[in-house]
Amino acid sequence: MRRNTWIAAAALAALLAGLSGCVAKSKYEESQKQNEQLKKEAETLKGQAQSLGAASAEANATLDEVQKSLEELRVKELKAVRTSLAVMQEGKASGKREELKAEIDEIRKAIKLNLDKLATVTRQKAEADKKAGVLEAKVTTLERLVDELKRSLEEKEAMLVELEQKVFQLQKTTEELKTTVAAKEAEIVSREQQLATAFVVVGTKKELEKAGLIEKKGSVLGLGGSWKQTGRFDETLFRKIDVRTEKEFTFPALPEKVRILTDHGKDTYELGLEPPNWSRLKVKDPENFWKGSRYLIVLVPG
Repeated sequence: MRRNTWIAAAALAALLAGLSGCVAKSKYEESQKQNEQLKKEAETLKGQAQSLGAASAEANATLDEVQKSLEELRVKELKAVRTSLAVMQEGKASGKREELKAEIDEIRKAIKLNLDKLATVTRQKAEADKKAGVLEAKVTTLERLVDELKRSLEEKEAMLVELEQKVFQLQKTTEELKTTVAAKEAEIVSREQQLATAFVVVGTKKELEKAGLIEKKGSVLGLGGSWKQTGRFDETLFRKIDVRTEKEFTFPALPEKVRILTDHGKDTYELGLEPPNWSRLKVKDPENFWKGSRYLIVLVPG
């Protein structure tokens, strides 16, 4: 039975070595280190199992030798009995007595020798049993550790797959958001640019009339009337400006000669003298100034 246990222990050690080889392929450095340690322990246990097997074989050989020796002693003992009977029948024959004494001494020595061998085998067997018990306990522990490592690695690999999928999805979502944000930012920039864009034109009656921007209304036979906007705006005739930065305009005429034809609240700007003979228009409230019209048409004498 014990020999079968040793063989099973050796088989388990070999199995553990194989399992350790599989675990060593894991991606996790910590698991690799644990596996290498288990592999070393399994190899050690395998060597111990082999040593125990050799010790068991040696013990069995010793027992066989003792059994054979005892059988030989049984023969000698019977021979000594027959010799003893012969001595008793023959009386006090000194030669026979000495022969009997020699045979008995030989039997005593043989018995002592075999008793010593049996004691040695008993001691070795006790030590082997103890080592075998430790070996079995270690094999059981190693099996449990290997199972735990396998389960842990399977869980980690499953977790890694799940995390990779989440990372991929997050990357995809991030790229989509970047594209959306870039489009929104471009839209905001474009809208802000549109809101900040206005058009300015300064000219005489003749110039503005020729451009189709103003016309005279309310005149009778060419007399009277006033110059009004036509409502037609050709942006190529205007100067494009950014209302966020350009808030002052100068005109080549005195303030009283300058007319603002487009609709702009009078409280949103002020028109003053720019020495010596020019005018300067300062926009005080850009938001409300351009709220009435994105076009500024200024009529100057000419």
